[in-house]
Amino acid sequence: MESGASATLIHEEASAAARALGCGSVEIYCQHAAIIVTLQRDHSFSVQMGKVGEHGVNFRRLEAIRGIVRRIQSSELNCAAAQTLLDNIQHTTPSYSAWVVCLCTGLACSAFGRLLGMDWVSFFPVLIGSAVGQWIRYALSVRKQNVFITCGLVSFVSAFLAGLGARLLGSSHPEISTAAAVLLLVPGVPVLNTQTDVIEGKPNLAAARGLRVFYLLLFMTLGLIAAQRLALPGV
Repeated sequence: MESGASATLIHEEASAAARALGCGSVEIYCQHAAIIVTLQRDHSFSVQMGKVGEHGVNFRRLEAIRGIVRRIQSSELNCAAAQTLLDNIQHTTPSYSAWVVCLCTGLACSAFGRLLGMDWVSFFPVLIGSAVGQWIRYALSVRKQNVFITCGLVSFVSAFLAGLGARLLGSSHPEISTAAAVLLLVPGVPVLNTQTDVIEGKPNLAAARGLRVFYLLLFMTLGLIAAQRLALPGV
């Protein structure tokens, strides 16, 4: 769930692993901050609750977890070996360098800005603003700062740099550049998971995820408005 998995996927993978390890019955209840699992094997029962950390998106880690489940099903891993791999998965899953992620984020936001009608003059200000914003988000997330405050701060800095740069360079639509610079904050995967949970009849988890998405968008909007007021007076 911390890597962006839907509740259905969590049910399927956890059930597959438990049955492959000899459990006859598996019951799973996913909440926004915890996952509760009840296992039965013969006449023995076990109930475990695991805390869920900050919800993010990391499909490499998600696929690595699914790969471990597949190896459990094929009897390549016993319970102890699989647990060791899961405990170390955060350190063993490869990831891109921070500067690569920041650069690609800047290029993506600039490209989206062009699709929205932004002129070429604003391309590099948006690239710089969104890249700096991504670096700030990375630095604050590593320090486990409040995700909503982080969202508002990143939105303000990215939009302010992009808008100010576009205005100084003589852009004809600097307001588009401010909006394009904060597109890195749009919670696309959480929105899709919220819709999936609603459709699949998990209203509690959907409500919690939906409320989180709402506040992320709220803080993103507040940061954007504040940046536009400062960087684009009179626009």
